[in-house]
Amino acid sequence: EPVNASSTCPTTQCVTGSSICIAGVSTLLCGVGLQCCMECDNTFTDSWFRSHRDNFCVGIGGSCQQESNYCAGSYEAGMCGGPAPRKCCTPRGTFSVPLPHFVVQTILLVVIILTNTLVIMVTILDKELHTIPNIGITSLAVADLLLAVAWFVIQLLVFTHSTTITNIDKNWRHVQDLAFVFEMSVILHILLITLDRYTAILHPLAHYKVFKTDTFSTWKIVAICVSVWTAAAFLAYTRRFSKEWTYCYMSVVMNMMRTILPLMVTTVLNIIIFLTIRNKTPPRVTMAAVEDPNIDQSNNHKTFVRNMKAFKTISLILISIMLSYVPLSLITMVSVCGAMPGLYERMSNYIVLLKFLNSITNPTIYMLTTRQFKQSVKTYLGQDRLSLQPADRNTDPDRQEARAKKISLTASTSC
Repeated sequence: EPVNASSTCPTTQCVTGSSICIAGVSTLLCGVGLQCCMECDNTFTDSWFRSHRDNFCVGIGGSCQQESNYCAGSYEAGMCGGPAPRKCCTPRGTFSVPLPHFVVQTILLVVIILTNTLVIMVTILDKELHTIPNIGITSLAVADLLLAVAWFVIQLLVFTHSTTITNIDKNWRHVQDLAFVFEMSVILHILLITLDRYTAILHPLAHYKVFKTDTFSTWKIVAICVSVWTAAAFLAYTRRFSKEWTYCYMSVVMNMMRTILPLMVTTVLNIIIFLTIRNKTPPRVTMAAVEDPNIDQSNNHKTFVRNMKAFKTISLILISIMLSYVPLSLITMVSVCGAMPGLYERMSNYIVLLKFLNSITNPTIYMLTTRQFKQSVKTYLGQDRLSLQPADRNTDPDRQEARAKKISLTASTSC
């Protein structure tokens, strides 16, 4: 059957099937083993895009091309300059996870589950821990736990298939989106906890009017948590439409807004809190002294110590978060701006390790620096132990009488 001349590709546009057509592949017919390249017009400047907007794609070992060309891996949108059909062809093997890294990440995941679950359960069970900072840190533990699980799922898939998760199935990108949401929630949680301490110490009357006591109602907890997670979801999903993977200035702006700026604000607030605690009488004690002139002034020291412990806990967690997330933002900006090609891929596994370590460090700092939490853990762990022990020796009447005499003589219960 004769071939229609209108469906035949000009000979000058026919190339081998493995060649990359800059303007894309046409549906016009060529000979066997050949494909027809679309003709480039004066408005298409592929070389300019390759030099200015393809840095991140090239840096991870990909190639920006029209999606009508054959790709041995899969196409990733949003990483290349130019028209929408021009996407990043990421080959198989990109972002692979070596066995030693995967083993370490698996061990860290187990520790993350144990530590964060312990923080969540003990805080829920012990009403003495139902304070605003403790509930905030517990919500942070939930974010750390979910973040670790999401990233482990991603790393497991990459380790199994030796390619990016979108090369396996494009729907897996939603798991990656969730991981970004959990990352943002970690940063926003520490900012929220610091804002609460800042208000309580510098503006105690306003803080007291809102929360009345150190505990607050369920609806306020739900409202605050929903607000934090909604903000985290919005900021995380801006990666989809901000063009930050192709424009250098957008990468700088978005990484500054999502990571560096919130952490800088949190740092400044913590410095102000520290200076206020150190230089002034604790505001809550001052308010109490006005209402009751006979108040025991020793409470001043107790409040000072309590505020300093809270400041220490929040500051240590903040430092841990900064060490984990600031390097990631800097590496992303450098990669998109083209300063160090390939840096993002080479550092990707170490970045995940930093996130895992941060998810362990946060609850560990809280457990080690919060006295009430340590007492609660001893109480709940000791209940089972006590239930298996014989009757208390002090139930013996003779021993009780001897102990009572000792207390009356020494005014102390110490042995």
